[in-house]
Amino acid sequence: MKFLIRFRYFSLFLVTFLLSSCGWILTDHRYDYLKERQSESVEVASDQATRPIVDYYPIPTTQENLVSSDSYEVPLPPQVFSSGSTNEIRMHRLGELRWLYVETLPSSVWPLMKDFWSSGDFGLSFEDPNTGVLESTNMPSGSSEGKLQMKIEHGIRQASSEIFLSHLMKDSNNNWVKVPVENNLEDKILREALDYLSKAPSTGGTSLVALNLNLGQKAILKQSEDGTSLIEINLEFPRAWAAVDRALKEALITVQDLDRTNGVFFVTFSKEEEVGFIKGLFRRDRASNQPDFRIYIKKVGKSKCTVTVVSESQGGKTFERDLLSEINQSLS
Repeated sequence: MKFLIRFRYFSLFLVTFLLSSCGWILTDHRYDYLKERQSESVEVASDQATRPIVDYYPIPTTQENLVSSDSYEVPLPPQVFSSGSTNEIRMHRLGELRWLYVETLPSSVWPLMKDFWSSGDFGLSFEDPNTGVLESTNMPSGSSEGKLQMKIEHGIRQASSEIFLSHLMKDSNNNWVKVPVENNLEDKILREALDYLSKAPSTGGTSLVALNLNLGQKAILKQSEDGTSLIEINLEFPRAWAAVDRALKEALITVQDLDRTNGVFFVTFSKEEEVGFIKGLFRRDRASNQPDFRIYIKKVGKSKCTVTVVSESQGGKTFERDLLSEINQSLS
């Protein structure tokens, strides 16, 4: 009997203890350390030896190299390329050469241009998604036979396309040759294609068979073995020169002088301009004072060029890659 009474008292005590402790256990103690208070230092008897206290991570007392939060700005990472996202469509012309610039990948342009030819007056007789070539049915061209040939290529920007058109006719040797500018239909048909693309939905489909066309980007920002940054453009010099000239204008960079024979643009930045890339340059380096740059376009073989930037001052060398990236993302 006494054992049962003791067991009941013990059980009651145990339950009471557990219930009272649960309140402490279930309480959030994450911020208890904030309630801690500093107590008095431990006093060591003078006749007792103690080990020396060494601060292995001392806090520097000097304030000379500290930068205030209102004067320091974290630099932005270099922008290597810009992906086209404005769905812009426009016609370009360089001498007798005409082409359409479309700010979307070739695999998205391909099905639209197939529909353009299939629903048009000339029809579609040949297609090759691996080379990006579309051809109309044969038609009369003066006293000979003719046809229209369209070529879709990857553009200069990362997500862009270029559409070229050739009006061809058979010569006396039965070879296909281009119809002279004054008699060809290239400008007329390209404008019709531009109008067709402008009315097409912005969220069109992508052709899986034409994905191969997305690999031929014409401008790539690279770094040479000696560490020099450059843009490699798979274009002949006239088009490369025109593309860089257009890119500088789009980036609001004023060219002070140029030498097309030697492929050089002369650029000078001033604080008075305070726009775009120039504003960022002076914001990141307040010591800059009208830095001068030379932009070189050099031929590499028959159909390839390189674009490099050289600063005339030691302070401007920091921004050579920034200026090159600005040109690269404005190329079209």
